[in-house]
Amino acid sequence: MNWNKNKNKDSVRYSAKVEHYLLVILLSITAALFVHNDILWRWDNLIYDAQLSHWSRTVSDDIIIIDIDDESLEQIGRWPWPRSIHAQLINQIDQESPRVIGLDIIFNEPDSNNPVADVLLARAMRKSGKVVLPVFMSQESNNATPIEALPLPEFTFNAAALGHVHIDVSDDGIARRVFLKEGIGEPHWMHYSLAILSVSDKGIKLKTETTQNNLKPSYSPMQWSREYPFLIPYAGPPGHFNHIGYSQVLSGLYTKDLFRDKIVLIGATAEGMGDALPTPLSGDSGIMNGVEIVANVIDAIRNDISITELDKTWLILVTALLVALPVFLYPYLSPGNTLIVLFGIFASTVLMAALLLWLFGIWVPLATALLFQVLSYPLWSWRRLDHAMRHINAELDELTARQKSLSVRTQRNLIDEIRFISQFVSIKGWVLQDKNGRAIINDGAIPTLNINIRSKGWSVDGYRYWANVTYKNKPCCLGLSMGADAVITDDEMRLLNSLLSTSLSNNNEKTRSYVEDVLQRKIDQVQSAGVEYEQLRRIIDDSLSGMADGVLICSSRGQVMLSNRRAGWYLFADDDAEINGRSLNEILPTIRQKDGENWKALLQRVLFNQERVLTHVVHEDGRNLMVEISPLRIIGDVLDGFIINLSDISQLKASENKRTEVLNFLSHDLRSPLASMIAMIELAKNKTAVDDMHNMLEGMEKQTNKTLHLAEQFLQLSRANTTEDLKFYDIDFNSVVLNAIDQLWALSRQQQVTIEHEFQHEALWARGEPDLLERAIINLLSNAIKHSEANSVVQVTVQLTQENISCCVIDQGSGIAAEDVPHLFELFQRTNGAGVERIQGIGLGLAFVDAVAKRHAGYVNIESILGEGSSFCLLLPVLETEEVIGVEG
Repeated sequence: MNWNKNKNKDSVRYSAKVEHYLLVILLSITAALFVHNDILWRWDNLIYDAQLSHWSRTVSDDIIIIDIDDESLEQIGRWPWPRSIHAQLINQIDQESPRVIGLDIIFNEPDSNNPVADVLLARAMRKSGKVVLPVFMSQESNNATPIEALPLPEFTFNAAALGHVHIDVSDDGIARRVFLKEGIGEPHWMHYSLAILSVSDKGIKLKTETTQNNLKPSYSPMQWSREYPFLIPYAGPPGHFNHIGYSQVLSGLYTKDLFRDKIVLIGATAEGMGDALPTPLSGDSGIMNGVEIVANVIDAIRNDISITELDKTWLILVTALLVALPVFLYPYLSPGNTLIVLFGIFASTVLMAALLLWLFGIWVPLATALLFQVLSYPLWSWRRLDHAMRHINAELDELTARQKSLSVRTQRNLIDEIRFISQFVSIKGWVLQDKNGRAIINDGAIPTLNINIRSKGWSVDGYRYWANVTYKNKPCCLGLSMGADAVITDDEMRLLNSLLSTSLSNNNEKTRSYVEDVLQRKIDQVQSAGVEYEQLRRIIDDSLSGMADGVLICSSRGQVMLSNRRAGWYLFADDDAEINGRSLNEILPTIRQKDGENWKALLQRVLFNQERVLTHVVHEDGRNLMVEISPLRIIGDVLDGFIINLSDISQLKASENKRTEVLNFLSHDLRSPLASMIAMIELAKNKTAVDDMHNMLEGMEKQTNKTLHLAEQFLQLSRANTTEDLKFYDIDFNSVVLNAIDQLWALSRQQQVTIEHEFQHEALWARGEPDLLERAIINLLSNAIKHSEANSVVQVTVQLTQENISCCVIDQGSGIAAEDVPHLFELFQRTNGAGVERIQGIGLGLAFVDAVAKRHAGYVNIESILGEGSSFCLLLPVLETEEVIGVEG
C-alpha cells in the first residue's frame, strides 16, 4: 500500500513538472506572437512616453528659434505677411553671420498682391546663401497620387538646401519620430533637420550616408516612400530651446551678435498656425510646435544622440525570457513570497528598460513582457490551486476511507442502545416511527402518540416520552414507554438525552442541493475529518491520562514524543511535569535497574532485535517500578521507535517483603519455642524425679505462653489490617484506658513501675472498636513498662485537642535513637534503648498500634530523647455529639 502511495505521489510530482514546463512554453510562445504582431503597441508607446518624460538634457545654446507668435501678428499684421518682411528679416540676421537660417515657411505659390516681394526674398536668400526651405507632400485625396510641393523656382534656386518637414504621427496622435529621407519613388529628400545640418555642419557624417548603400529596396514612382526612421530623443518639454519673437528681431530689440554663428530657425508658434503636435514631453502644454521639434532633431543628431528600437528578433527572445523567468521561480517560492518576487521582477524589468533608454539610447518595448509577467501569477496560482485541489481530493478520499475505520462514531444500533439504557431507566417499550405514524422499529409495550412533539428535546405525555430524531436522513419520532410509577432523575434524563445527541443512523451522506460550492464541500469534509480526529485524539489523551501505568512513546532517537500524566508522577512526582520533547538521556538516570543490567543493552535489544523486555527498577526517591519496553512502528521513521510502560509495584514489593517477614517469623520466632518444648518433652521422658519433672513442666509452660502470646499478637495485627468491615460503637475512651491500665497492674508491680493516669474530662466519647483500642493502649503501656527503670513512673494522659482525643503514654526509660523513630511501626522492627536491658519483642506491638490508629482514622505521634524517655500519643477523632465532654467531678 505504501509503495502504491509513493508511486502515486511520484506520478503527481511528474504531472506537476510537465504542467509547469507547458505553462512556461505556452506563455512564452503567446508573448512572442503578441510582440511579432505588435498587439500591445499602444501600451508600448505609453511606457515609452512615460520613460522619455523623465529624460531631460541641456540643449546647445547655438540653436535659436524666431517665433512667429501672437505678439508678432499683433504688431506686424495679419498672416500672411508680405514676403519683403521675410527678406528684411533674413538680411538683418545675415549681418551677424549665422551658420544657417531655417525658414520653416511654405512658399509654393507666388505673392499675387506684391510680386516685387518675391524678388526681394529671392535676392535676400541668394545674398545670404544659408537659407534652407521646406518641401512637403501634397495630396488632394487619400486615393490621389501624391505630389512633391516645392518652393517657387526662384526660391528653390537660391535656397542653400531643401528638406521635407514631415513628422510621423503615430496612430495614437503622438509625434515620436521622423523619417530622415522621404520622397516620391525613391526617397531623395532629406529631412529638414538634416538639410539644415548639411549647411551648418558641412563636415558632419549623417546617418543616411552610412547606411544608404546597404539598402536597395524597390520603390514605386507613384508612391511617397520613407526611409531611416528616427525616434526623436526630445531634450525637454516645449520652450526648452532659446526663443525670440519675430517682431522683436525686426525691431532690433535683442543683444548684439545674438545670431552670430548660430543655427537660426524661423517658424510659426502662434495659436492656430503651424503644425503643432503632441509629443511625449508636451506635458501640461499639450503640444509642441513643428519648428521646435525640428530643433530637437537637430540637437540630437549634432550630439550623436539617438534612440534605437531593439530588433524584433531580439525583442521576441528577450520578451520570452522575461516572461519565463518568474514562472521558472514560482515552484521554489512559498505562496507568500511569490507575489513579492513577481513585483521585484516586474519593477526590475521596468527599470532595465528605462536604464537602457536613458544610458544607451536603446528602446525595448516591454509592455508584452510586463503583461504576461502579471498574467503568469494568476495562471500559476490557478494551476497550483488546481494541483493542490487534486492532491487534497486524493488525500481527503484516503482520509475519509481511514476515517470510517477510525471514527469514534460507529454505526449506531438503536435496539442495543435502548436495551443498555433500560438497565438504568425503567423503559417498558419503545417505537421509532416515521412522520406518517408507521412503525420502523419497535420493542416491548409500544407507546401511542397523542401530543404535539416539541422541535427539540423530549415531550412528556404521562409516562410516555417522545422526541424528534433523524433516521437515515429522514425525520422520525422516537417514543419511549416508562413504568407508570417511574421517576426520572436528572442523571437518567441525561442518559436519555444521549439518544438524541446524533443521528440514529451514522450516515455521512448529506442532502445536497443541485448547485453546490465544490470548495465549500471540501472544506466541510476537512472539518468533519478534523472533528473526528480531534475526538479520537481526546479519547486517546483521556485514555492515556486515565491509565494507572505511566506511558512514554519514544522515537528511535530517544526523544519522548507522547506521554501521560502518570508517567510524570512516576518519574518526577509531578503529574504536570513536562516530558514531551525531552530526551531519555535526561529521564533514565532518575531510575536504576536492580538486576544490574544497563539501559543501553535493553534498548539495543528493543531497537535492533525487536524484542520486548521487562525489568525492575528503583526510582531515586525509593519507588519500585516495573518497566516494560516494546518496539513500536512509527510512520515516517527509518527505525522503529519504542513504548515504555511504567508500573508502580511498590505495594507489591511491600507485600512481598511482609510475606517474607511473616515466613521468617513463623520459621524462627514461633519455631524456636516449639523446638524448645519438644526438646524438654524428650528430656522429660528420661526423668523420674518429681522435682526434675516440675522444672520441666514450668519450662514447657513458659515456652507455651510465649508461643501463645506471639500467636495472639499476630492474630490481633491481622485483624487490625484486615479489609473486612469492623463494627464500631460509641464508647467512652476513658473507660478503655482504665481497662488497659488494670490489665497491666500485675506487670507494673512485677517491674516495680508505677502507672499514673490523668483525664482532662470525666468522659470523652469516641466511635471505635473497643477491643482493638484497648489492645493498642496495652501495647503502648507494656512497651513503656519494659523500657523503664525500677521505681520509675509511667504517666497516661487523656485530653481533648481540637477535634481529636489524645492518649499519651509517657515513660522515663531508655528512649529511642532518632534514626530508629521512622522505622518503629514496621513489622518485626526491634530497637534497643539506652541504659536498661530488656527482653526484646518481635516488633509486632507498635505495628499493631499504628494499624489500629489508621483503622480509626487517627495516627500515632512519637517524641523521644535517647536516655531520657519517650512519649507515644494515640490521636483519634472525637465523636460529634452534643455530649462529647462530660461534666468534671
